[in-house]
Amino acid sequence: MNLRDVNNAAFLHRERARFRAGASALLGIALDPAPGDGVAIDVAGLAELRAIATSPNGAATIGAFVSLAELSAVLPVLVPPDAAPASVRLRLALHGARVTVYGLGRTRTAAIEQLTVAAYELPATIDVPAIREGLGIAERRRATNDGSASFSLGITAALRVSPLARFEQVRIFVDVDGVVRRATTAEARLEGERCDRDLIPDAARLAAASMKADDARSSAIARAIQPLVLAALRDAFEAARPMRGGSARSPYQAT
Repeated sequence: MNLRDVNNAAFLHRERARFRAGASALLGIALDPAPGDGVAIDVAGLAELRAIATSPNGAATIGAFVSLAELSAVLPVLVPPDAAPASVRLRLALHGARVTVYGLGRTRTAAIEQLTVAAYELPATIDVPAIREGLGIAERRRATNDGSASFSLGITAALRVSPLARFEQVRIFVDVDGVVRRATTAEARLEGERCDRDLIPDAARLAAASMKADDARSSAIARAIQPLVLAALRDAFEAARPMRGGSARSPYQAT
């Protein structure tokens, strides 16, 4: 079976089609139809769902059911060490990834952060454009084990340095125990401003202030957010600054 066969089966069975492909850590979904739920189509062995291809211009096509370990081995820029699946999805979104979805005998594409999949559809591949110079992404994580006040906190910060040395496409994601939200007030503090490291502490304070602290646990989380955002933004800024001297290697090339 290949993707053309998938399209044929999707056209034949229409809304009754159910694809059995297993779990996709990249998309955070699992396709394993229950007995009697439509017409089950086993695509778990389909090579395209677990392949990774890169092009000379730096673009990549990734099978939607590739494991994080497999992706990290080929494209470490998308899967840093110990990265959580949600963090990898954020990175794919920041790089403009789009998912190709099969269903009803046709295909459609959707930005990964806006993806919704119907029961009769199969997300097959993820296309990532060539990574342009000037985008920096960084993560910081912290786990606290303190009884009822325990929490797991992750920060993903991204920004681009424009040709005029201004902050652009600033994104700050705060992940508390798997619930992810954006610190939009903190983002707005940097967006469009000239690249000045002295502005970064202001954004970190605003990110922390966006956490409603009304008990011991939430207060501890708010206190933890500020230094993590500060460190992540500084790392992202350093990563986004133009390289000096020599030619840059492809961002998909492993180090």
